[in-house]
Amino acid sequence: MKKISAELFFSVMWKGVCQALEWFFGLFGYKKKGLLGFVVWRLFASSVAVILGIFATVMVFKIGGTVYEKKFKEAHCYDPDCINSEYLGKNIYYHNTADGKCYVFNSLSQKKTIKSIEWIARPEGEDSLICFSDGEKRGYFNKNTGEVVIPAKYNHAWTFSEGLASVDDNGSIKFIDGTDKTVINNVRSYVPGMDGLFFHGGYCLIDKEGPELCCLIDKSGWTVLPMVYNEITPSSNYEFWKVRTGNEEAVYDKDMKTIIPLTECSLNLYDDEICMTLPDHTMRKYDIKGHLIHDFYIVGVRDLEYESPEIINRPPTSNVVSDEITETIDESYRPRAIAKLRAYTAGKNYDGLMTRDGHPVTMPLYENIEAIGPDLYLCTVSNEDKVVVNGKGELVK
Repeated sequence: MKKISAELFFSVMWKGVCQALEWFFGLFGYKKKGLLGFVVWRLFASSVAVILGIFATVMVFKIGGTVYEKKFKEAHCYDPDCINSEYLGKNIYYHNTADGKCYVFNSLSQKKTIKSIEWIARPEGEDSLICFSDGEKRGYFNKNTGEVVIPAKYNHAWTFSEGLASVDDNGSIKFIDGTDKTVINNVRSYVPGMDGLFFHGGYCLIDKEGPELCCLIDKSGWTVLPMVYNEITPSSNYEFWKVRTGNEEAVYDKDMKTIIPLTECSLNLYDDEICMTLPDHTMRKYDIKGHLIHDFYIVGVRDLEYESPEIINRPPTSNVVSDEITETIDESYRPRAIAKLRAYTAGKNYDGLMTRDGHPVTMPLYENIEAIGPDLYLCTVSNEDKVVVNGKGELVK
């Protein structure tokens, strides 16, 4: 089938309209040729152009007004009592009045859906229920309707995360869903001032009141990592979980499969790699599947300078300070020389010695290294305790 362009389509349509009008006016003796026909036709064309221009202008203002009104409504609730509003969703706003009382307002129905609110807490994710307090108890309302879904009946309640919210039920923390149904019961006891419990990546970290221990549970309440760890930390994308017990750390994936077994080390999780620092301060890296990439990474290398025993003597120079005082400057000095070995930095800013062609002589055991001779080095162990090391990495006693 042959395609017809928009220009051709409207050109044919215009010619058809013109022919129809010529036929209609011809019934009354009108003829296009001649001065009268020319004037009438031009008046008609001008009138059509003006009408179309007015129509286009009206449509532009109509569409622009609709967009502006929508944006304006998101920032204004049209409530005469409002002094400070916060847009929640669709036609729902939360704001204060002159007397400091908070409430939820529906700009479409022009009604207050919830009155006398002390504060609200919005969820960070895609959950639609907002936690609110009436000054005594806490409940939840829907941000898109402004209607209370779960009445204010809990002593303490926190925001929803991934469809569940932790609440204080008479001193016992539990998780509820959006219908107020208990999903996980008796998670732990409530402790005054404690933060809420939240799900991230399908799991929730539970701290034990008392000893420094924690565990990880899933949305069914099943304990996927037992209460034996001193620390449990997710990666930024919640694809991995790092655990620590004492000086040992390990990494699990989101299915709780072991990526890095418990090892005496310090681990850092990234989206595409895992960095490990061992007790000897050496660094190694693994990919996200736990495969070793390299077992000896360093941060940087620097040359070590020392004062040469040779003294360079230059003739002293005089510097006139005043009319009566002349200062003599001795320009004798010891030149700086570069030592045989270089210092490299690894781990958490610990130094080691290496040859100039890159072979390690010592492990990165020292807080700082400085050269005191051509092949002799002063190494800081800790707390300003220092030792002298020769070019073979041996302690000089």
